[in-house]
Amino acid sequence: MDIEINRKKIRSLRLRVEDGIIKISAPRSMSDRAIKDFIENNDEVIERLKREDKRRGRYKNHLFGQKVNFTSEEELEKIYRRELQKVLDEIFPRYEALTGLSAKSYEIRKMKMRWGTCYPQRGDIKINLYLAARPLEQIEAVVLHELVHLKFFHHDKNFINECKKYMENYEEIERELKT
Repeated sequence: MDIEINRKKIRSLRLRVEDGIIKISAPRSMSDRAIKDFIENNDEVIERLKREDKRRGRYKNHLFGQKVNFTSEEELEKIYRRELQKVLDEIFPRYEALTGLSAKSYEIRKMKMRWGTCYPQRGDIKINLYLAARPLEQIEAVVLHELVHLKFFHHDKNFINECKKYMENYEEIERELKT
């Protein structure tokens, strides 16, 4: 069982599981014994978090769904930006031709909460840098989703039907993107 302990200027202990690794953030003043006791007393919680982590199928340190090796977070972001740009330069024209919808511009940005954002009034689309970690079909779904926002602003029935017209399994892929 891999465990990472990170001491921080915090008041209480925090526990999470990422990529099968138990990660504990502990107050600087907490003893090793107290941390060990916490781990031993929370077996069930740790097992549940491990199952959830595995189910999510995290894509951390992946490029288009495949695991990649890198030496720093900075290097990974450079790889993501370079490779995602290449892929988007192929996907956008294909889906613009397919849908008849066209963005004035698109750019890659680091975002925390969304895979993409569309500004219909300006015709601008922003794509999350970390989408590069996901499989290509998910990247295509995000591009399609944002292009359709140029026609339909809200996620209503018309919006969903328009997406499904060009990608039959759109709703299934959208669910995968939420994990």
